[in-house]
Amino acid sequence: MGVSDIIVIPFYKKKISPIQFPVALLGFTNNNVFKGDLYDRNIGNWEINSEWKLPKLYNTIICTRCAYFAKDPKDFIARCYNSLQPNGILYVDWGLGDHWRFKNYKVGWVKDGEQEYAYGNNNYLWSCIFSEKFTENPHYQQFEKEIKRYGYSDLKKSIMEEVPSVLSEAEVLSVFGNINFDLLCIREPYLQLYILMSSKKD
Repeated sequence: MGVSDIIVIPFYKKKISPIQFPVALLGFTNNNVFKGDLYDRNIGNWEINSEWKLPKLYNTIICTRCAYFAKDPKDFIARCYNSLQPNGILYVDWGLGDHWRFKNYKVGWVKDGEQEYAYGNNNYLWSCIFSEKFTENPHYQQFEKEIKRYGYSDLKKSIMEEVPSVLSEAEVLSVFGNINFDLLCIREPYLQLYILMSSKKD
């Protein structure tokens, strides 16, 4: 988790409820937020850009603050789908903003010749997701308004230019067939936009 936990965790707990067990927690190292089976590179049993497969099927998979490390986000979504039981639900998020990681504020991950990476030289911040529905969301609109002070004027254009791999809504629908989004604009301590996606396996 991260510096914005005081805002993000209550938001997630409200949206990810009720939880159907068993639960797989991808990118978690403890059960402080949700209860379930932990999978994370720091405990040595999961790496997002590997040929991973979970050892059993789950009713719920929660993957928070790591999907943007996926070099091939559609493959990541498909692997989650294959790890769900029938009618199982996937929750996965992406973040935009995070200016504390950079010398200059960035909506995405590439700007002024910089490329961010985390936890290893091959673990880049690669992906995001975009839907035209976002533009009608008040949290998206608030974020677009706030980033103007950093010289941004068109949020969609900036996402497409700065994020190496942008997953479309259509690509997720080709795997799951259904999709829901919840957005959260955080102004403090760091200006960020969180995108929480949920999909149910048919």
